[in-house]
Amino acid sequence: MQSPATTAEGLSGPLFGAYTFPTFKFQLRHESIDWRRISTLDVDRVARELDVATLQENIAGVTFCNLDRETCSRCGQPVDPVLLKVLRLAQLIIEYLLHCQDCLSASVAQLEARLQASLGQQERGQQELGRQADELKGVREESRRRRKMISTLQQLLLQTGAHSYHM
Repeated sequence: MQSPATTAEGLSGPLFGAYTFPTFKFQLRHESIDWRRISTLDVDRVARELDVATLQENIAGVTFCNLDRETCSRCGQPVDPVLLKVLRLAQLIIEYLLHCQDCLSASVAQLEARLQASLGQQERGQQELGRQADELKGVREESRRRRKMISTLQQLLLQTGAHSYHM
């Protein structure tokens, strides 16, 4: 349905990299609306209970149905053109929001992957830092030991040198 093409300037930079949004194009409406299914819905209950599952079940049927040839079930007259325009606009808005949802989901997945990579890199950096700290500790200990040895040797030389002049 959608292929990668455009780069979002708002999601580019060192933190995000260059995120590529899928191109967007409105789909044609071929399906007829399932009036029986719609008539059984209790929209007030869906709103009151925040029944997202019911919304998800019906989103495709409502968004992608073709309302152009619909007629009033009571009088057989075509549906009011202004009402059709409102419904068509709502369909386009829903379709665009679905596209945005897909883009955001893809962006989140990409950012999660980058986060995992960064966390792995941080972990490796922490391990390297620990290794270097251990190495530094060893070098300092060796340096301290050698300074002590040099100091002891200097004292011995001074003592030996002082005794050699007096003997």
